[in-house]
Amino acid sequence: MRRLDWFLILLLIVGAVGGKILNLGDDDGAQERPPDTIRDHPRRPEPRGYAPRVWGMETEDWLTALPKSKRNEIPAHAPIPHEGVILDDGKRSSTTGSAFSLSDDGVWLTARHVAEGCDTTWIQIAPEKALKVRRTIIHPRADVAVLTTRGGPSGLTLSNAQLRRGDNAFKIGFPKGLPGAVHGRYLGETAIRHRGRNSYREKVNVWGEVSRIPSRFGSLGGLSGGPVFDNTGQIIGIVEAESRRRGRIMTGKPKTISEVLKLARVKVKPGETVGGGFSQKDYPQAARRLITTLRIARVICRVDAF
Repeated sequence: MRRLDWFLILLLIVGAVGGKILNLGDDDGAQERPPDTIRDHPRRPEPRGYAPRVWGMETEDWLTALPKSKRNEIPAHAPIPHEGVILDDGKRSSTTGSAFSLSDDGVWLTARHVAEGCDTTWIQIAPEKALKVRRTIIHPRADVAVLTTRGGPSGLTLSNAQLRRGDNAFKIGFPKGLPGAVHGRYLGETAIRHRGRNSYREKVNVWGEVSRIPSRFGSLGGLSGGPVFDNTGQIIGIVEAESRRRGRIMTGKPKTISEVLKLARVKVKPGETVGGGFSQKDYPQAARRLITTLRIARVICRVDAF
């Protein structure tokens, strides 16, 4: 064989090996695939079957579709229970949830039960690619947590606005591991007592569901950790739990968010307000923009098999 032929073959081999090396990257940009052996969890859906995807394709019909009204079994004017109980059975499994960006320095907020007990936690940023969470800071007395990564999308704006009964709010995240958004009206506040592996009690805001997109979901498990927006496009809470039968959604208070940020010792820059805010008819379009620009992202909690 001629010397030139040998040289070309050698060049191809070097190029192939070099390409694989360059594709490895570091831990913060590592590719993650959900584990094969997992157990479902009602508040944190399993990641199996929800392969990383382009959310623009999944939400394309949101540009024209109207949200579906929700008829709850218990009317919105029914009294709010003084206290609800959530039991944590202590079982650990790989699951998914939602998070949202507070700073392009890589500060995210999610629900405590989404990020607690994970061996590794990831925030999906592209098909077949996720940011590895470097730190997880848990609120000791509330279902809220801060996640930090090496950089991230621009952050959203927090608000301490006082709520009045009947105020509208919009919750966005990944119920059942897929994009979804819910419109609700403020009903008041209650307390949630968490029992099991960790016991604590917190005050939360209660919302009655009005409509959602898409309409295919039964439980909203996986929406936990998603932001709650007011009409102006500012964040007034974080999704923590639902009462499916009552059509109620419980969300963490702005005070709780401030407490966990202080505990994490992170500086949150002034964030962005969703342009145009939200309305009852066009909130799917606003939600789509936030999901496709990764301000709201899917969280993957991985628990290693024993």
